[in-house]
Amino acid sequence: MRILPVLINLKTPALRGKSAGNDGEKGAHPVYATLETPDSTQISTITRALSELDKVEFLPNDLIYVKNLGANPPFNNGHEAVEWIKNSGAKILYADFSNPKVHACLNYDKDKGTMIFINSNYKDKCSHSDVLAISEAIFHECGHGKDQDSENSIQEELNCLSLNVLAHRFYEKKYPKVFDNQNSFLYSEGVSLYPKLFFSFYKNALKQRIADKYGYLQSGDSKHPATKIADEIKDIYQSATFV
Repeated sequence: MRILPVLINLKTPALRGKSAGNDGEKGAHPVYATLETPDSTQISTITRALSELDKVEFLPNDLIYVKNLGANPPFNNGHEAVEWIKNSGAKILYADFSNPKVHACLNYDKDKGTMIFINSNYKDKCSHSDVLAISEAIFHECGHGKDQDSENSIQEELNCLSLNVLAHRFYEKKYPKVFDNQNSFLYSEGVSLYPKLFFSFYKNALKQRIADKYGYLQSGDSKHPATKIADEIKDIYQSATFV
């Protein structure tokens, strides 16, 4: 399915709620964005990313694994997320973030609707592997956007991170070696990192990573009740904070 994303140009909105509003480094720090005017390459990249996402199917054993871990994916496949984008009118844009380490984020406003922002550092990335990586980032933010609220929690982040992981492993199977030798920040600290952490036999590194980035959040919320691993992550954060 070929889908043309809606792109607009705005000036420096303060991002609100979800992972959009915070950089996740040792507490909640607001993140601000200046939106970029898209060119044909960027529009093509997002269109290609949505086309790839539309075909994502979770590998059955992977889905069982992440659920047993304590993550509950907000969508059953990539097609559901693409349909959500179409039906919700969510806009996808490139933006210059006040924290350049943020890969992507979501801004929800009940009056203005939902906007998914992609780090403008990636605006010229248009290889096949880059397109897949950007589709994973979009998938994650769709998970947040589906709730249509500004509430967030460690559990919600786990759920949305599972989308990245499941999509990444699907792509690895569909396109063998597509992510080989991809070592830039988008991969090493993003889409290639979490599959390794989720599927590591020991979960200490995964818990520590999420505690460092999202430990300031509540363990769970009204739509995402905390599982055991979310509570454990919160405990790690609190233990480090109060030492």
